[in-house]
Amino acid sequence: MLLILSEFSTLASAFKLILLLVVFFILLYAAHLFTKWYAKSNFVNAKSSNISIIESQQVSPGKSIVIAKVGEKYVSFLMMKENAVFLTELEKEEITFSPPKEQNISFSEALKKVANAKKKNNGNI
Repeated sequence: MLLILSEFSTLASAFKLILLLVVFFILLYAAHLFTKWYAKSNFVNAKSSNISIIESQQVSPGKSIVIAKVGEKYVSFLMMKENAVFLTELEKEEITFSPPKEQNISFSEALKKVANAKKKNNGNI
């Protein structure tokens, strides 16, 4: 009789473990679906066709100059950690809209440049 109870107890524990794992994966999948829905909703990124960032350049740690298009006007402002300061309004003719130059360097060339720079720095120490 004792042998039957111990087997039943083991079987019951295994069943509980499997049931808990199934419930865990169902909750994990539900959280995944909710996260995908929330990211696609407009709660996170309210998209506007009237405001867009044209360019941003970091000036110092925690400070960036930003050029943005607001409606039909271009404005520049200084973004800091806690606030923003309006600099000036820009004319469209004052802004160049050329894309940044892309350098097509292979990984091996970049690795050689880093190795050469490291050799130079080790000699100066």
